[in-house]
Amino acid sequence: MRNKQMPKLDLEVIESKMAPHQFELVKGIVSSQGKNKGCLRASKPKTHKTVAVPAKNPRFVGDLDYVYEDVKTATSLGYTAYIWRMVAFMVSPKAQHHCMPCTADWSIPGTYREIKDTLKALDALVDIVVDSVKASEWHGVKRWGQAYGVIGTPVVRKGGSIVYR
Repeated sequence: MRNKQMPKLDLEVIESKMAPHQFELVKGIVSSQGKNKGCLRASKPKTHKTVAVPAKNPRFVGDLDYVYEDVKTATSLGYTAYIWRMVAFMVSPKAQHHCMPCTADWSIPGTYREIKDTLKALDALVDIVVDSVKASEWHGVKRWGQAYGVIGTPVVRKGGSIVYR
C-alpha cells in the first residue's frame, strides 16, 4: 500500500524567502503536532464565518447574511486556506486533493479585482512552498501531468485509447 503521509515542508527555506507577515500565513498550512509535525496539513484550515439571521423574517434562507466575526482574522484565515488548497492540489498524495480547485478563492473577501490582485501575491507564496518540497513528492503535478500526457510513458490500450504511466 502506498504511503499517504503528507509531504514534509522545509520551514527554514520557506521562511528565508518571504516576509514575516507572509510566513505567518504559510505557517497555518503546516501540521504542528504529532507524527505529522512539519508536514502539510491533511485538511483545510478552518475559516471563521458566522451567520447572522435578520430579525424581521428568519425563516427564509435568502434572508441570511454571512458576517465575518473579525475582518482581519477572517482575511488572513482565508488567505491561509487558499494557500493550503493550492499547495495540496500540487503535492498531496491524497487523490481527493487533486480535484480542480475551482472554489479555492471563495474564502477571500473583496471585489473581483481585489481578489484577482491578491491571488497573484498568494500564488507567489504557493510557488515558494511547493518549491521547498522535493519534486518526487509532487503527487498532484504528476497525476495531472499524466492526464495531459506530458509526464510518463504512453501505453496504447485496446480500442486505441492512450494512457500515460
